[in-house]
Amino acid sequence: MGAIAGLFHPATPKPVDPARIRAMAAAMAHRGPDGAGEWTAPGVGFAHRRLAVPGGAANAQPVATPDLRYAAMLDGTILNHAPLRAELRALGHEFVGEGDAEVVLHGFAAWGPALLDRLEGAFAIAVHDAATQTLFLARDRLGAKPLHLALLPDGALIFASELKGLLAHPLLRRVPDGLAVADYLALGYVPDDACVIAGVEKLAAGHFLLVERGRTLRGARRWWTLPEQGAAPAEALLAELRAAVARSSGDARPAALLLGGLGDAAVVALAAEASGKAVATVGVGDDRGVAARFATAHRRAALDDLPALLDDLVVAFDEPIGDPAALAAIVAARGSGPVVMSGAGAALLLDGGRWRRFARRERWRRWRWTLPGLGAAREDYLHAVDASDPRALWSADGRRVPGAHDVAARFAAAWGGGDPADAALRCDLATRLPGHALTIADRAGMAAGAEWRTPFADPRLVAFALALPAGVRQARTSPLGAAMARHLPAMPVAAPPLPVSHWLRGPLAAPVAGLERSRPFAEFGWFDRAGIAQLVGHHRVGDDAPGALLWRLLVLERSLSRLFGWPRSA
Repeated sequence: MGAIAGLFHPATPKPVDPARIRAMAAAMAHRGPDGAGEWTAPGVGFAHRRLAVPGGAANAQPVATPDLRYAAMLDGTILNHAPLRAELRALGHEFVGEGDAEVVLHGFAAWGPALLDRLEGAFAIAVHDAATQTLFLARDRLGAKPLHLALLPDGALIFASELKGLLAHPLLRRVPDGLAVADYLALGYVPDDACVIAGVEKLAAGHFLLVERGRTLRGARRWWTLPEQGAAPAEALLAELRAAVARSSGDARPAALLLGGLGDAAVVALAAEASGKAVATVGVGDDRGVAARFATAHRRAALDDLPALLDDLVVAFDEPIGDPAALAAIVAARGSGPVVMSGAGAALLLDGGRWRRFARRERWRRWRWTLPGLGAAREDYLHAVDASDPRALWSADGRRVPGAHDVAARFAAAWGGGDPADAALRCDLATRLPGHALTIADRAGMAAGAEWRTPFADPRLVAFALALPAGVRQARTSPLGAAMARHLPAMPVAAPPLPVSHWLRGPLAAPVAGLERSRPFAEFGWFDRAGIAQLVGHHRVGDDAPGALLWRLLVLERSLSRLFGWPRSA
């Protein structure tokens, strides 16, 4: 667990300056405050930051085989490292320690890319093979751990867990990507297939990249896909939830976050059920009822000093994140301990409300004899994920930046066939889960030096949820609510919204008022100042409708200021 960073020369094995990769890792020291290591060979360099996790086994990284053919590093946790180590020992592999990074090292030596099918957990890995002169990069099935990539002007490939790791390399050009900004304003986050810095990519969830020296750089390859629909019994969901929480807990005795909603409450309930001691919980907001119900050791985190917290948010995420829940996540993760669990992803996986709406619309259409099929259902979904229309904020010149860019095209591409509710769930898992929910979990946790574990992104639980009957998914009571009925009272799966408009009229009123004269926005020339001023004016006199978009603009301005060095408005 921690941060990885590295550089590889694909053309010729040029010397690698250890100071540069060391600086890349140092920029992510918050992800690994407990140790640092580096390794270089002709044409390649690795650097690592280590986070010590109670109950876990960690080697100093990077790790290498005795003959130096293979070197590897890991960001994340391999939950099944112990049985894999035993299997590899039986094959003759010798281990120096008990860490899971060594399992990645020897597992790749034994099985190559097929190792990925054997790994369980959240991970991003890098492996170098000196014999074949290749670099292997991979990301876990659902995208719990990030990996950013960029090609430098000298042809080198650099990679890092976070964008700030890449930005620490002096040869990376900082040029804004207008399409990513358009994506952000429409969606409230920068999707996994985009980046606000032009030329930077994110390795997609469930993909690996194999770079072979002297050969043309090929694109990433998918190594895992969402399982096909099966037939899972609804009454077994509670057992699957228990198993997912147990796998996420491991031996670490993690704390649990209470950010609101049934997802967090379910994790607390099942963790408390399995523990002989009081579970430590941290909450933001009205969370004392759940904490009292399960006699947790509870601490309440306050959302105060919002201007300072907004700066913390921008530093933690690098790219703008327009979901105010990210602010609460950062506050809650502080002081929670090195390992925490939350219900992140529960609203995407096991909240039947969205699916029920799709099904109801389909039934109405069929009753009307229009029979539009999946096309209309897909349009419903696309409207739901892209309900805002920020293009009115672009200036005449700025409108040329997004041009004909279709923000919703990625969702349309991820939409499969079959039942509309099933297609919507699969689309959520392929796009919104890694790009939004798991990004918040990773950055907020690691900003506090904490590993954030997400049982609702457990691939086995995801496969089970995909196999639930359509009637169970679309019932008035959500699948999660039905499964947890004996443990918890009825409550929404998603957390309640935070009082953004109150913040923007109160402690954040001054920076909001300064948006129309924003220096970063003026430097880009992308936005219509009069349109922003109109939004601010309407909001100031009590209209809450512009609140979400103003929050996105405020976070965007702060992010651009930090990334490109321009003074902000206030």
